[in-house]
Amino acid sequence: MRLDSVKATINKKMTRPAALLIISGLLTVSSPLSYAQNLIEVMRIGAKQDAKYLSATHKYLADQEIIGQSRADLLPTLDFQYEYKLTDQSINESDNDVFASGSDRYDTTTYGLSLTQSVFDYTRWQRYSQSKISANRAEIEFNLAKQELLLRLSEAYFLVLERGDQLETVHSEKKAMSRHLDVSEKKSKSGVGRKEDVEEARAKYLNALSKEVELKSRLMDSRYALRESLGSMPGELARLRPEIDLQLPVPTDPEIWVSKSAKNNLELQAIKLSLEEAQREVKALRGGHYPTLDLVASAENTNTDGSVFGGGSDIDEINVMLQLKIPLYSGGKTSSKLRQGAEKRNSVMQDRNDKQRIVERSAHDAYHRIGEAIEQINALTQSVKAQESLLKSRDSGYRVGQNSLVQVLDVEQDLSHARQALTKARYNYVLNVLRLKFAAGDLQEADISTINGWLEG
Repeated sequence: MRLDSVKATINKKMTRPAALLIISGLLTVSSPLSYAQNLIEVMRIGAKQDAKYLSATHKYLADQEIIGQSRADLLPTLDFQYEYKLTDQSINESDNDVFASGSDRYDTTTYGLSLTQSVFDYTRWQRYSQSKISANRAEIEFNLAKQELLLRLSEAYFLVLERGDQLETVHSEKKAMSRHLDVSEKKSKSGVGRKEDVEEARAKYLNALSKEVELKSRLMDSRYALRESLGSMPGELARLRPEIDLQLPVPTDPEIWVSKSAKNNLELQAIKLSLEEAQREVKALRGGHYPTLDLVASAENTNTDGSVFGGGSDIDEINVMLQLKIPLYSGGKTSSKLRQGAEKRNSVMQDRNDKQRIVERSAHDAYHRIGEAIEQINALTQSVKAQESLLKSRDSGYRVGQNSLVQVLDVEQDLSHARQALTKARYNYVLNVLRLKFAAGDLQEADISTINGWLEG
């Protein structure tokens, strides 16, 4: 399917009354006459439909319950017990002459309350402290999921735009090569052209055709990638303006961004809290060697209808006791768990070190790629202009016999490559601005709004 027909299909769908009604109900559109979804609108849909983000939301809510569960282990527990027992009893032999023989069937009802309060349990207190760290980590991971959503949708959005722009450039290249092929074939048939020119033009045309087919496939794949977050195929997307404000990040010292990322990056913060959790886990496991002390109070009533040895009874009983448990030997299990916990902590420590290095490199790379993109955009803009001017000159020269067709074809191809490189540099600039903010743990909706202002419409 041609790109023009794809656009026509999308535009046709977007103008349907039902689609407009749905969009107007879900989104706050910048202009009621705008038929292209911009980045902000895509973000709003993604926040409701992106499965990864919704999963992170549910995980966050689930992880917040851990504090209440750990606190419950420090609070008293109150149990009610009820038991009904039917006994069929026969005397086979007895030293008591009065009850030397006989049988009876009777029932016994027992019910009561039992209260248990932990007085000292080192492990439980460490688990409670650990649960607070876990809840903090869960909150940071949820905030990280928000930033990942912003970056993931932005990357998917601009990948669609980039491949669409690349496809248009290659399509123009193919049309130019097709035109040159037609001219060379006509000249060859009339006897004023060379057969080599025809073969060269055909090779260039087929090469452009091959690239166009590949880009069509890649464009559709990128649209499906965006669909993964939106839940449905995106419509026409607002495109990047030809002129955008190119600026180096502030502050302009990359080492400041590296330091900021090492301090504020959310992935790194989360793994640092995981290390604190692992350290608390070691302390909790060490508590397996310590004694525990519980206060246990119970009130019980036992009612027996009778027995072969006499009449029934109705007994109330109240017990209050301190229960001390001192672990002596568990087959080495406690010590093994302690060693295991220490090794897991060491593993997390190395994960933290690795993540810090990755984050610092990502921040450094994103910063320099922004500057690199600015230089490339400026250079390639001039290169495109120069190639366009050269193409006009070579094309005019070819018509009067001063230049060969091969020279014209080479310039056509060089111009297409320069335009494609310029397109890639423009989108690299936009995305690395966002990636730098993400590495620094500071990617916000305001940044998306700024980028959204660079879009048309």
